[in-house]
Amino acid sequence: MSSIFSTIFDTVYKSKKKRNHTINIKMAAGLNSYYKFQAGTNNKIHISDIIFREDIFVSTLLHEFRHFVQDKVFRIPLTKKNYDETTTKSYMNSPVEIDATTFEQTFLCRVLEMHNKQKKDKKFFMMNSDYKGT
Repeated sequence: MSSIFSTIFDTVYKSKKKRNHTINIKMAAGLNSYYKFQAGTNNKIHISDIIFREDIFVSTLLHEFRHFVQDKVFRIPLTKKNYDETTTKSYMNSPVEIDATTFEQTFLCRVLEMHNKQKKDKKFFMMNSDYKGT
Protein backbone atom coordinates (compact mmCIF):
# COMPACT_ATOMS: atom_id res chain seq x y z
CA MET A 1 0.00 0.00 0.00
CA SER A 2 2.83 2.41 0.72
CA SER A 3 3.84 2.52 -2.95
CA ILE A 4 0.27 3.40 -3.95
CA PHE A 5 0.05 6.22 -1.43
CA SER A 6 3.54 7.44 -2.40
CA THR A 7 2.34 7.63 -6.01
CA ILE A 8 -0.70 9.65 -4.96
CA PHE A 9 1.45 11.93 -2.78
CA ASP A 10 3.87 12.54 -5.67
CA THR A 11 1.02 13.83 -7.83
CA VAL A 12 0.03 16.54 -5.35
CA TYR A 13 3.44 17.39 -3.88
CA LYS A 14 5.09 19.06 -6.85
CA SER A 15 8.00 20.73 -5.10
CA LYS A 16 11.44 20.23 -6.62
CA LYS A 17 12.82 19.77 -3.11
CA LYS A 18 11.30 16.54 -1.86
CA ARG A 19 10.60 16.13 1.80
CA ASN A 20 10.58 12.81 3.51
CA HIS A 21 7.40 12.17 5.40
CA THR A 22 6.70 9.05 7.37
CA ILE A 23 3.11 8.12 8.09
CA ASN A 24 2.56 5.62 10.88
CA ILE A 25 -0.79 3.93 11.01
CA LYS A 26 -1.99 3.32 14.53
CA MET A 27 -5.04 1.35 15.52
CA ALA A 28 -7.33 3.48 17.68
CA ALA A 29 -9.78 2.05 20.17
CA GLY A 30 -13.37 2.96 19.44
CA LEU A 31 -15.33 4.23 16.47
CA ASN A 32 -13.26 7.21 15.40
CA SER A 33 -10.48 7.30 12.84
CA TYR A 34 -8.56 10.55 12.61
CA TYR A 35 -5.49 12.50 11.57
CA LYS A 36 -4.35 15.32 13.82
CA PHE A 37 -2.75 18.24 12.00
CA GLN A 38 0.75 18.07 13.44
CA ALA A 39 4.22 19.52 13.07
CA GLY A 40 7.19 17.56 11.73
CA THR A 41 7.74 14.76 9.24
CA ASN A 42 6.74 11.82 11.47
CA ASN A 43 2.97 11.67 11.24
CA LYS A 44 0.28 9.39 12.60
CA ILE A 45 -3.01 8.34 11.11
CA HIS A 46 -5.29 6.65 13.62
CA ILE A 47 -7.67 4.03 12.22
CA SER A 48 -10.52 2.62 14.27
CA ASP A 49 -9.78 -0.89 15.49
CA ILE A 50 -13.32 -2.01 14.69
CA ILE A 51 -12.68 -1.81 10.93
CA PHE A 52 -12.20 -5.33 9.63
CA ARG A 53 -13.12 -5.11 5.94
CA GLU A 54 -10.26 -4.22 3.62
CA ASP A 55 -12.34 -1.87 1.43
CA ILE A 56 -13.52 0.13 4.46
CA PHE A 57 -9.97 0.25 5.83
CA VAL A 58 -8.66 1.60 2.49
CA SER A 59 -11.53 4.09 2.24
CA THR A 60 -10.83 5.36 5.75
CA LEU A 61 -7.10 5.51 5.09
CA LEU A 62 -7.69 7.55 1.91
CA HIS A 63 -9.86 10.01 3.84
CA GLU A 64 -7.29 10.47 6.61
CA PHE A 65 -4.44 10.57 4.09
CA ARG A 66 -6.18 13.51 2.43
CA HIS A 67 -6.14 15.32 5.77
CA PHE A 68 -2.38 14.67 5.86
CA VAL A 69 -2.09 16.23 2.37
CA GLN A 70 -4.23 19.19 3.45
CA ASP A 71 -1.85 19.67 6.38
CA LYS A 72 1.55 19.08 4.80
CA VAL A 73 1.09 20.10 1.14
CA PHE A 74 -1.77 22.56 0.98
CA ARG A 75 -1.08 23.89 4.50
CA ILE A 76 -4.77 24.44 5.20
CA PRO A 77 -5.20 26.03 8.63
CA LEU A 78 -7.76 24.46 10.94
CA THR A 79 -9.92 27.46 11.59
CA LYS A 80 -13.59 27.58 12.54
CA LYS A 81 -14.28 28.52 8.89
CA ASN A 82 -12.52 25.39 7.52
CA TYR A 83 -13.34 22.91 10.26
CA ASP A 84 -16.25 23.13 12.67
CA GLU A 85 -17.02 20.29 15.10
CA THR A 86 -19.86 22.10 16.86
CA THR A 87 -22.54 19.84 15.40
CA THR A 88 -22.55 16.81 13.13
CA LYS A 89 -23.99 18.96 10.33
CA SER A 90 -21.34 21.69 10.69
CA TYR A 91 -18.64 19.02 10.83
CA MET A 92 -19.88 17.29 7.66
CA ASN A 93 -20.18 20.66 5.86
CA SER A 94 -16.68 21.80 6.80
CA PRO A 95 -14.57 22.43 3.66
CA VAL A 96 -11.77 20.21 5.01
CA GLU A 97 -14.19 17.29 5.49
CA ILE A 98 -15.95 17.79 2.15
CA ASP A 99 -12.59 17.75 0.38
CA ALA A 100 -11.43 14.60 2.21
CA THR A 101 -14.70 12.79 1.51
CA THR A 102 -14.63 13.74 -2.18
CA PHE A 103 -11.01 12.59 -2.43
CA GLU A 104 -11.86 9.29 -0.73
CA GLN A 105 -14.80 8.62 -3.08
CA THR A 106 -12.84 9.61 -6.20
CA PHE A 107 -9.79 7.46 -5.48
CA LEU A 108 -11.24 4.39 -3.75
CA CYS A 109 -11.97 2.15 -6.76
CA ARG A 110 -8.62 2.87 -8.42
CA VAL A 111 -6.64 2.31 -5.21
CA LEU A 112 -8.45 -0.98 -4.55
CA GLU A 113 -7.70 -2.09 -8.14
CA MET A 114 -4.03 -1.20 -7.72
CA HIS A 115 -3.86 -2.96 -4.36
CA ASN A 116 -5.48 -6.14 -5.71
CA LYS A 117 -3.05 -6.12 -8.65
CA GLN A 118 -0.12 -5.76 -6.26
CA LYS A 119 -1.35 -8.71 -4.19
CA LYS A 120 -1.74 -10.83 -7.33
CA ASP A 121 1.75 -9.84 -8.55
CA LYS A 122 3.26 -10.58 -5.14
CA LYS A 123 1.71 -14.05 -5.18
CA PHE A 124 3.12 -14.65 -8.68
CA PHE A 125 6.62 -13.54 -7.61
CA MET A 126 6.50 -15.71 -4.50
CA MET A 127 5.51 -18.76 -6.54
CA ASN A 128 8.28 -18.22 -9.08
CA SER A 129 11.17 -16.92 -7.02
CA ASP A 130 12.69 -20.18 -5.78
CA TYR A 131 16.22 -21.00 -6.83
CA LYS A 132 16.13 -23.14 -9.97
CA GLY A 133 19.85 -23.91 -10.23
CA THR A 134 21.60 -27.15 -9.57
